[in-house]
Amino acid sequence: MNTPLSLRLRHLLVATFASVTLTLPALRAADTAPTVAKIAVNAPVTVTDSADAWILDNGIVKATVQKKNGKMTSLIYQGQETLTRNSESWEQLATGTVTQAMTIDPATNGGARAEVAVKGVTGRMDIELRYTLERGVSGFYTYGIYSHGANYPAAGEGESRFINQLTSNFDWLSVDADRNMPMCANADTRAGVVIHAKEQRILSTGIYKDSVEHKYSYCAEMYKLPAYGWSSIKDHVGIWFINPSNEYLGGGPTRIDLVCHMGATMLDYWTSGHYAGGAACNIPAGQVWNKVIGPIFVYCNALQTAVTPSQAELDTLAATAGNPTIPASWTANANALFNDALEKAKTVKTQWPYAWVQGVDYPQKDGRATVTGRLALNDPQAASTKLPHLWVGLTHPDFAGGGSAFALRSGNGKLVTWDHDANYYQFWAEGSEDGRFSLANVRPGTYTLHAFAEGVLGEFAQTDITVEAGKALDLGRLEWKPVRYGQQVWDIGYPDRTGGKFFKGDRANYWLWGWGLRYPLLFPNDITYTIGKSDYHKDWFFQQVPHGESTAWINPDAKDPANQRFGWVKAESQATYPQTDQNGPWKIYGHGRATTWTIKFNRDQADKGLATLRVALAGADGGGGLTVGVNGKTVGTIRTVATNALRYNTNKGMWREYTQAFDAALLKPGENEMTLTVPAGDLTTGVVYDYLRLELDENAKPPGTSVALR
Repeated sequence: MNTPLSLRLRHLLVATFASVTLTLPALRAADTAPTVAKIAVNAPVTVTDSADAWILDNGIVKATVQKKNGKMTSLIYQGQETLTRNSESWEQLATGTVTQAMTIDPATNGGARAEVAVKGVTGRMDIELRYTLERGVSGFYTYGIYSHGANYPAAGEGESRFINQLTSNFDWLSVDADRNMPMCANADTRAGVVIHAKEQRILSTGIYKDSVEHKYSYCAEMYKLPAYGWSSIKDHVGIWFINPSNEYLGGGPTRIDLVCHMGATMLDYWTSGHYAGGAACNIPAGQVWNKVIGPIFVYCNALQTAVTPSQAELDTLAATAGNPTIPASWTANANALFNDALEKAKTVKTQWPYAWVQGVDYPQKDGRATVTGRLALNDPQAASTKLPHLWVGLTHPDFAGGGSAFALRSGNGKLVTWDHDANYYQFWAEGSEDGRFSLANVRPGTYTLHAFAEGVLGEFAQTDITVEAGKALDLGRLEWKPVRYGQQVWDIGYPDRTGGKFFKGDRANYWLWGWGLRYPLLFPNDITYTIGKSDYHKDWFFQQVPHGESTAWINPDAKDPANQRFGWVKAESQATYPQTDQNGPWKIYGHGRATTWTIKFNRDQADKGLATLRVALAGADGGGGLTVGVNGKTVGTIRTVATNALRYNTNKGMWREYTQAFDAALLKPGENEMTLTVPAGDLTTGVVYDYLRLELDENAKPPGTSVALR
């Protein structure tokens, strides 16, 4: 049906894409796939030096860097400016006593490479920012050197990142296979009603009308992103961030953070406070310290030929606004650029460490080492000795931090562990199922070796691993004996530090805003899970939240508000909810009653000793915890650490294992019931599950209290 809105959208689409054939060879949707343009320019790199700025140019990209603070203010690719006027670059710029230098002069190398640097000395945390441009390369490198002197006071960076804010023609976001999509227009966001927090807006216009746009929907595990960024549907160009190494990223492979979000913003965080304190950088007074962040590679690419959307595709898009059917031609064009960036990342990574990085604490290949070994699982109760999705890493030993309020959010007191550490370098790699691993390009130092794997509850750790420059280190066979509190009675799911195996926790769904609202439609009677009969893939929801009792949020035109991806939220008016109202309609329907889930299981005989419920959480929010009951008796409440996993709608966050011990005599022959209850409250409070296991030691003394474990 052609409503006025769909007509306006169709006219806009036609006007927007009518110019495509004038600027680029076009293909019909039925023709061959789009192709990426090959680099044909091999001009020498030049640096234009003015009183205020440097302009680096290789005939492919042209970057302008301010001398006063090291900010990049312009990035021109294919003749067009890609950055907004207010775009940031490095979050902390050079301040204090500022000096400038051309650290690589292209006049000395035949125009092969240029590098400029701006350094600020503050007597607190000194920062040097560098930008590097290479001949024949479609992109540039940038890196930051942070240093702290022996006579400096305590200092740190709570959040630090490299960030580009692109022009509005960049309208297709590519983070991973599932978040690879056109984004809402800036005008749609501005017209939206704030709900629950300023970064969440109910859209009333555009292709995602009647949906909530939330910038945290696009957070990701940065270690698992070879490349990410934006492309332009109309102009067929892309801008991508590539981390050639993860050694400088705080928090290890499970840390998630913002990488792209509304407003064509792309971010590369090396430290931040998101998700339970994130990974903090806090340097005590008197410590001599430095860290090199990067070099990060920013890649630019373009299509040589593109697929043109058919009129039928554009008509379908307009007719399905709200829960849109995206033109296949758009997807093909965007994927061609994204896949090219992913391929470029492979090349960039194999070249690390870069020989041209000089004058900073950055060991070259011969100053690093490769560490190898093999983990052997020793768990008689395990179904297999294989270690699928094994991650192994060398990290700085746990250390006592300053105990700032920011760091204390982690729930570890003053202790700083690898998943909250951004002070020091970390070296992680994926191992093989047989436990073998190889960690390349490790800096010299003394480390703790950590490992975790799918199917194994807990973590392996071995301290005092000394790595010497240029010397390979083989750790040999390392026995991994996971903690057990007795014989396993039952389990739900499997440990992998995410909620991805549970209902709606899969990667196609978890990041969509509002599962706390939709939970009552999916499970109106809450959850009763029977061990041996129920299927955790569909019978166990990935998050347990209060049970909402209002349906005022449902868009009456939504075909399937419980399941459809977009278009299921009732649009609201800014006349009713002005943007100064930071809660909006959430105060009407954003709270719910206590939610109790029941686990049923059988025992053949009366039990004695100590039973232990082990609950691995991929995240939690709110202070209410998780109350555990056994056959009608409350045995304790697990006090969870808030990680923002529900507030920021993810199936992962800061992983943590909890235990709740109880007297095994509470169990009885025949059917037993265990209950898990989250209290009434905001619908973004509760827990995100990873794994549950009940163990029983008939020779141990009951009972115990809940304890939070690493």
